Amino acid sequence: MRILITGGAGFIGSHVVRHFVRKYPDYQIFNLDKLTYAGNLANLKDVEEAPNYQFVKGDIQEPVFLDDMFGDQRYDAVIHLAAESHVDRSILSPTEFVHTNILGTVHLLNAARHYWQAHPAPAGVRRVFYQISTDEVYGSLDEVVFLPKQPPMPPNLLMPLPKPVPTILSGLITIPINCRC
Repeated sequence: MRILITGGAGFIGSHVVRHFVRKYPDYQIFNLDKLTYAGNLANLKDVEEAPNYQFVKGDIQEPVFLDDMFGDQRYDAVIHLAAESHVDRSILSPTEFVHTNILGTVHLLNAARHYWQAHPAPAGVRRVFYQISTDEVYGSLDEVVFLPKQPPMPPNLLMPLPKPVPTILSGLITIPINCRC
């Protein structure tokens, strides 16, 4: 099994990388990280020489780079943790958040889809894409909430997904700067 973990040099990502490298010595773990303010390879000093670990410096906002990576490394699974998540930084540069969290995720999904459609999974391998995030992205919970087994809208309906984004972004961007739009 060949697993790509994005954002693996960050606080949460480094724990995920370390867990997979140690628990699954027969898996090849690839850590893709841009090494921005949140990424630090010192978080992974204890696994950097592991034979089943490889670090790749790169950006999920570069679709050609992602397509090439999938073609070269033949990933079976993706655990996507790369995201801009610091609230203060989102106020200063909301465009970076949109580029990384929305467009970067779409580029990564497309790279996986293109490769996996062109190269069927080997026997016994189930290809998966996990999107993981934190309360800084989703918001904190006042109480434990169990999500329904079925999503609120069918997962094959991509068209309505971006519809609320402009409204949400407008509220998020105008509130912190006290704009009376």
